[in-house]
Amino acid sequence: MNLLGRENEVSNLCRGLSSAGNMRCALVSGDSGMGKSAVLDATGVSFLAKEPTGLWLTPGKTQNLSPAGWSSQVARRLQCGSSIPRKAVNSFAQAMGKAFATLPHSISPGSAAGSQTFAEVAKVLVEAMEELMIATGDNSFAPVFALDDLDQYHPLLLDWLAQDLNLALRDSKPFKNSRFLFTAREKNQRVSDFIEKFGIERLHEFPLRPLPGSLCLKLFGEFSKERISAEEILKRSDGNPAKILNLASKRINLESAERKKMSGSNQNLRHDFGKLSHQQWSHLFCAAYPNRINRYTLEFFCSPRDAAYCFNWIKRNRKLAGVAPDGDVILKPEIREQIKAIHAEKSPDEANAREELSCVLNAFMDIFPNPNLHWIPVNLHLLNCFNRKLCQAVFDGPSYEEIDKFVDEYPEVFAVDGKQYKMLDEAKLITSRFVEIGGVQPKDGLVEEIKIRWEEDQRNAEAKRLTMEQERISLIAEEEQAQNQIQSLGNLKQKLLDDFRKPKNFKAKRIYTVGQSRLLIILGIITIGVSLFADSIGSYYAGAGIFLTILGFFWPNVEVRKPMAAGAANGPKLAIETQQRSLEHRIVGLKNRVSSMSGSIERLSSELEKVNSSVSVPYVSEE
Repeated sequence: MNLLGRENEVSNLCRGLSSAGNMRCALVSGDSGMGKSAVLDATGVSFLAKEPTGLWLTPGKTQNLSPAGWSSQVARRLQCGSSIPRKAVNSFAQAMGKAFATLPHSISPGSAAGSQTFAEVAKVLVEAMEELMIATGDNSFAPVFALDDLDQYHPLLLDWLAQDLNLALRDSKPFKNSRFLFTAREKNQRVSDFIEKFGIERLHEFPLRPLPGSLCLKLFGEFSKERISAEEILKRSDGNPAKILNLASKRINLESAERKKMSGSNQNLRHDFGKLSHQQWSHLFCAAYPNRINRYTLEFFCSPRDAAYCFNWIKRNRKLAGVAPDGDVILKPEIREQIKAIHAEKSPDEANAREELSCVLNAFMDIFPNPNLHWIPVNLHLLNCFNRKLCQAVFDGPSYEEIDKFVDEYPEVFAVDGKQYKMLDEAKLITSRFVEIGGVQPKDGLVEEIKIRWEEDQRNAEAKRLTMEQERISLIAEEEQAQNQIQSLGNLKQKLLDDFRKPKNFKAKRIYTVGQSRLLIILGIITIGVSLFADSIGSYYAGAGIFLTILGFFWPNVEVRKPMAAGAANGPKLAIETQQRSLEHRIVGLKNRVSSMSGSIERLSSELEKVNSSVSVPYVSEE
């Protein structure tokens, strides 16, 4: 089955089921002919190319197979990584064949997969795989069970898988984290019940959609010379790859057609390149697009297996390319342009598609050349902004350390505002396009997890902001009171000093007192005495004498006094100096207090700005 249009599914499955992925179970669904089995097989090839110690367990046709028959097929069809000796795998398959030879390999009416007959099959299978791990000297990998057409399994076999095999795997320390890949036409009730019974918490679903018109035309053109429009092919096949292949009336000999075309229009190039096979031309058509050729970049243009062959072939052919110090291969510019021209002439649609893909890939690789770190920008580009605290909370310890170093190593990619980082729009756009063309995929559930973290940080920031704002208001009020006290004490100090120093403040004062006037008393007594001897004026002189006598006893006195000017060692100056020192001491204490409060207010204002800025922009877009 041609995998045209299913490259993203294969890439995502391989990445998720690998040792570095977090996908425990996946289901590929689609109508008959959509390519479910082809996706499963291609995922196995890609998986084992990346996992040298991996195990890929997939039986063949499973209709009416018993647990013993199913286990025998799994053992015989076992696929493994390059680090596992083939001899050990063959010995394992032979041992399993002998162990289950006496047991029925099909389910007949009346048999029960959960009966005592098959009770030990799962245990024997798992123990044999553990011995295989010991024999290969590696006990770190877990197998991937790839079960095709799960919805066609016999109910008794499904019960055995969900009970006996599931229990044996969970009891085995190396295999308790085994991973599973299923295919089915749809996630019907039977499949859902099995997955629930198996105890799988999260199922990653990959529904295969019909191919669009452009891909239908491309697939049809690879197997037929007939001229037909994309709309007609789509109408007659409903975008089903199997129906498109059946619709193709004739198959063409690609190799001979290619050689004929090469000899007719590119004789000089053929002379330059020599006699190349169809496979070698295919390698060149893949290697001409990435700027730096390695297995990672080639996998964007062909399968992992073909990428490995292509890389090794190009690397050995020094006439076509040179090898960089880091091991990457760089195709010679003139050869690269010639190959692109040939490809554009032979397959213009494919050449245009690869040219667009290479533009994104090359731009992304120019910014982030290390493939092992591509997962970092792929995850960070989903965020409007982030900080190290957020990364530490969302990612595990080793991942956070890599992100921390990555941010420091690529300062030109991020805009920094305080403690907030934001990926620049250009880098974000290129990274987004890189994900779309089948690059590394973001962490599952990252956006939802960060949204939850954003809401928590907002609540914490709001509580912290209220506390700091109240403290700031209190400090401002206390500072204002202290400033008023300083001003009041300063005015008092200056008044005392002015009163002491300025002469106009030392004015003469009148002091009023009541005393005796001897003269008036004597004059009053004499007047009273004279009145005794003068009859005509006696009464007049007597009244005047009494008045004078009384006035003599109560005579008012006015005394004008001037304050004494302070001398070098007298009392008033010492008192003034003491008051001045006391007031100055109080003023200095208040000023120190005001200075301390001003610093606290500035610190709180700065922290408030940081708190506000830290949650002013959502971590992720609300779109």
